[in-house]
Amino acid sequence: MPDTPINYLLAVGLTAGLTVICVGLHYEALRLISSIHPKRLSGKLSIAVMILLIILTHCVEAVVFSGGYWLGTELLGIGRLSGMQEHGPAAYIYFSLETFTTQSIGDIVPIGQLRLLAAVQPLVGLILIGWSTSFTFLIMRRDWQWDDERGARN
Repeated sequence: MPDTPINYLLAVGLTAGLTVICVGLHYEALRLISSIHPKRLSGKLSIAVMILLIILTHCVEAVVFSGGYWLGTELLGIGRLSGMQEHGPAAYIYFSLETFTTQSIGDIVPIGQLRLLAAVQPLVGLILIGWSTSFTFLIMRRDWQWDDERGARN
C-alpha cells in the first residue's frame, strides 16, 4: 500500500468507476420504479411500495461500493479498512452503508488510497438520496393531483 502514482491512479479509477456504475444504476432504478409505479393501488400503498423500492436501490448501491472496498483491499492492495474485526462481506457492507449515508460512526477507518473512495462515496450518496427525494416528491405530487381530480369528478 505504498504511495505510488499507480496506486493513486487505481484509487481514482476505482472511485470513478463505482460512481458511474451507481449513478447509472440509480437512473435505471428510478426509471423502472416510475414505469411500474402501481397507480392502481391506493395512494398510501403506492407510495409505500415506491419508497421501499428506493430504499432497496440505495442499499444495492452501497453494496456496489462495498465491492469496491473489497477490491481495493484484497485485489488491488491500495489500502485497507482499519478497525474491522473480520474482513467478510458483512464488514465491507456495513462500512459502505455507514459511509453512503454519511453516518460514519468511526469504528472502521480507511487507510491508504481507499480514503479517496471513502471521501467521495458520501457525496455520491447525498446526491443520489437527493435525487430520490426529488423523484418521490414529483411522483407524490402527480398522484395526489390525480386523486384530487378524480375526487372532484365523483
